Amino acid sequence: MATALALGRRGHHVVILESAPKVGIIDMLDKRILLTVGKQLMEVGAGIQVSPNMLRMFDKWGISDAIHSKDVALECIHVRRWQNGDLLGTMPVNKTYGQQVVIHRADLHDVLIEKALELDNVELRLNSTVNDVSFSPASVTLCNGTVVRGDVVIGADGIKSVVRQRLLNETSINSISTGDAAYRMMLPRSVMESDPELKELILEPEATRWLGPYRHVIAYPVRNHELYNVVMLHPDRHGVEESWTTKGTKQNMIDDYRGWDPRITKLINLVPDDEVLEWKLCLHAPLKTWIRGSVALIGDACHPMLPYTAQGAAQAVEDAAALGILLSLITSKDQIPLALQIYEKSRKSRAETVQQSGTENRVTLHLPDGPEQQARDEQFRSPKAAGSNPDKWSDRETQRFLWGWDAEKAALETWSSQVQNILPSVL
Repeated sequence: MATALALGRRGHHVVILESAPKVGIIDMLDKRILLTVGKQLMEVGAGIQVSPNMLRMFDKWGISDAIHSKDVALECIHVRRWQNGDLLGTMPVNKTYGQQVVIHRADLHDVLIEKALELDNVELRLNSTVNDVSFSPASVTLCNGTVVRGDVVIGADGIKSVVRQRLLNETSINSISTGDAAYRMMLPRSVMESDPELKELILEPEATRWLGPYRHVIAYPVRNHELYNVVMLHPDRHGVEESWTTKGTKQNMIDDYRGWDPRITKLINLVPDDEVLEWKLCLHAPLKTWIRGSVALIGDACHPMLPYTAQGAAQAVEDAAALGILLSLITSKDQIPLALQIYEKSRKSRAETVQQSGTENRVTLHLPDGPEQQARDEQFRSPKAAGSNPDKWSDRETQRFLWGWDAEKAALETWSSQVQNILPSVL
């Protein structure tokens, strides 16, 4: 949906075709762009961190006020020991690059959909599913046999992307198991207020991370402190599956966090037995390419992210911003492949580096008790003046790389550096 907004606000006529997975079609003046969108947009019961590199794009697009009406601006993150909740350290949010806010995933999607549909050149259609893709000329074939032709196809259809399968001539991309899964809970303020310890958690503009052997918990308030989002990452007991949300059991959750900080036990006890959701965490190896002909991939379709640096949504928004710029610079349909090549050059290396940072942070956060864990915890207790931190989310140098990036500026710079060498022959 961010891609539809990024393109629609630049004069593209957007027609979004939805199903499960959903399909969208974008028209720009005499150009048609087909955008396939995965069903992950329908996920509920999850919070999301809107990092500064993402929020700055929303500022440019004029939707940040709508985001702020539903979010919570974090002031700090507490890191605690798993057994007793002892405070290891408190890291104030670095506002050098802007605010760090958290929001309910459904609220973010509502804002993006609402703002996209406010544009006269954006409309929404339902009940379509992409079954096949053609590359030159670009088109998609729906499951009902309808062929929708365009000048560009953008595959934003998630980790199980049909567009990716066709683009790479592979029926499937093997999942790489991280060995982790996550329970996700969304607790209303009303069930927490009677307990002073839990009430403090939901009322303060703070995130809390509990670190333990092979697992950790991250929690923060969303929706103007009316809901408390809790994500509990733990060893996956079910083997390799794609990272979709499935039903978990409350007993497994109790067993996985037995002996933890009593506040964790209290939070678990508040969850209704039939409302335990479990998310399997898997990755794909970096793709050899994101583009083919007049077709490009974005978001989880080409770079699924683990949640350990909270950059999954942000990287998809950066993709959208880059495409919004580059597909508006070309002056003829013949230049579409060039724009997509520059998009890949602008985005692929960065997104894959961000991917790797999440994988590395997982190791640090999940250390078993022992000398390495003790050394890590001492770093939390005695942070260095330069801002170095074992948690990449709080590390100043990592923040500079993650949060200081301007995807639109990077796309423009890549365009300029690439096009000037071939200007006479291409433009």
